[in-house]
Amino acid sequence: MTPTVVLITGANRGIGKGLLELYLAKPNHTVIAANRNPDHPTSKALADLPTAEGTILRVIKIDATSAIDSVNAAKELTRQGIGHIDILIANAGIALSWPKVSQVTIEEIQKHVDTNAYGFIRLYQEPW
Repeated sequence: MTPTVVLITGANRGIGKGLLELYLAKPNHTVIAANRNPDHPTSKALADLPTAEGTILRVIKIDATSAIDSVNAAKELTRQGIGHIDILIANAGIALSWPKVSQVTIEEIQKHVDTNAYGFIRLYQEPW
């Protein structure tokens, strides 16, 4: 039986990690934890999570603010023998500041838009 392939962005903490744990508990899945820094201790700790029978974990770099990370991730996954994604969960996002509208800078807003809007678009445009 072919495993179900799931890719989750922002998978090293919070909601993304919770979703990751749920899919790792399902048998016969390939679960891809995507985050901006696979070498971070929170990313490395994912290898210690329990997995169901026939389920494997892969950790890959996708920074939502990068114009090329999704492309590079798709190429790397293809090299690893993963040619498609069945379930794509775009969970990565940021919420860095909460100022009043009169106090927020355009740069702060742009950083949020780059990550929380354009990041999803880049991810979904990749031909997984």
